[in-house]
Amino acid sequence: MKLLARLASLLFVCVSGSAAFAASATRPNVIIIVSDDQGWADVGYHNPEMRTPNLDRLAREGVELDHHYVQPQCTPTRVALMTGRYPSRFGSHCTQASPDHAYPFETLTLGKMFQSLGYDTALIGKWHMGSKPEWGPNHHGFNYSYGCFDGAVGPLNHLYRKNVKSWHRNGEFIEEEGHATDLIAREASQWITHHRQQDAKKPFFLYMAFTAVHTPVVEEQKWLEANAHIADPDRRLFAASATHMDAAIGEVVSALENQKLRENTLLIFTSDNGGIHKAYKGNNYPEPDPSLAAGFSSNLPLRGGKGDMFEGGMRVPAFINWPSKLKPHKMTTPMHVVDWMPTLAALTGYQPAAGADPKWDGQNIFALLEDPAAAASPREFYWVWGAGRYWEGLRQGDWKVIRDHRQPKGKAARDAAATNAPPAGTWMLFNVAKDPLEKTDLAAVKPELVADLAKRFEAQKAKDNLTAKSPEQGESRAE
Repeated sequence: MKLLARLASLLFVCVSGSAAFAASATRPNVIIIVSDDQGWADVGYHNPEMRTPNLDRLAREGVELDHHYVQPQCTPTRVALMTGRYPSRFGSHCTQASPDHAYPFETLTLGKMFQSLGYDTALIGKWHMGSKPEWGPNHHGFNYSYGCFDGAVGPLNHLYRKNVKSWHRNGEFIEEEGHATDLIAREASQWITHHRQQDAKKPFFLYMAFTAVHTPVVEEQKWLEANAHIADPDRRLFAASATHMDAAIGEVVSALENQKLRENTLLIFTSDNGGIHKAYKGNNYPEPDPSLAAGFSSNLPLRGGKGDMFEGGMRVPAFINWPSKLKPHKMTTPMHVVDWMPTLAALTGYQPAAGADPKWDGQNIFALLEDPAAAASPREFYWVWGAGRYWEGLRQGDWKVIRDHRQPKGKAARDAAATNAPPAGTWMLFNVAKDPLEKTDLAAVKPELVADLAKRFEAQKAKDNLTAKSPEQGESRAE
């Protein structure tokens, strides 16, 4: 098989002194699965309308993360996950979807961290942290890579906007037949099987990022029939994409079980941002793009969605499942996607080299994952989207301030007036513990609290590097 031959030629081990902190026999395999634009109500365990039995089971048998925060758009979340740092630390290009090279080559990534511990590493699926092969996963800690460089592709032709090639294996553009969701699942399953056959004792790290349920969406009749109970055709098509992806995730879990790897494989699932909750212009994809449909995705009952800082834009379905270590429960303590890197570092025994500071914004949260009764101190979470031109926000404890700098026009302006929305650039204040649906803006009645949170926001912003430019500029084709 060509895949196996290519894999065999690319496997290598990078071992550092930090590997001594955890014996390879006890270190877990790690899989991180990221879905694309999947909103709060786009999984069955939040919404019985959805048919996602594999995700439902994994969440039920694992630790459901009830307050898992991400960034409001794709690239920023992936940068945060991959580095343990807020994306604004790397420059304005990382605060929104971008084709640019996200961070310098010397940046410590999850891939590099796991490589240093002797792990096999692979990235299968969507990258979106640099649109050129020379900025791809193989240059940032992944022994093997397969999928697309860009923010989305046509499911069947695997092309980005305006027929741009994006599908690759180890940085070499390729053409393949099949649906992107199936190809990602097949490649991941084969990679797991090959890893087991090559060295059963060596742990692995697999980052598997689906292009689903991002538009454009094309699905076979069987997936549409599985969602025939949904009357709205746009919502049915979206649900079919989610069901298809769920089946693909089930295929990968089956591969783990077949290779006797399931018990010691830690599996994390998250969406990259909230779902599309309003109509927007088409994206010039060469395949049908239903992105003009309003209500395509759902974040209900949360307010907002992809591209804003209400809960619906950043609080997403997520869980961690590790059969041999974690007992099923729901964790309600807030956390952020930046927490995964320091948490996984602690679990695997990684320690930075002497004098090196990874400058993580995240925290090791494993004690909270392990014990639902564990006490947690109030956390501070920070967001910048669009280099401060769009949304900004901060949460401290139960309180959250957000603001949108854009001046609404047309229908948006009329809607803002009808709902008494504050002027552009004005802080809104919500107690998200008592008011998780963000119905009541308390900024006018708690100005001192707003001022304190705004001060905290500015302290975080002072750590940013928003004037920094990308290490290299990509083509003008941001997603």
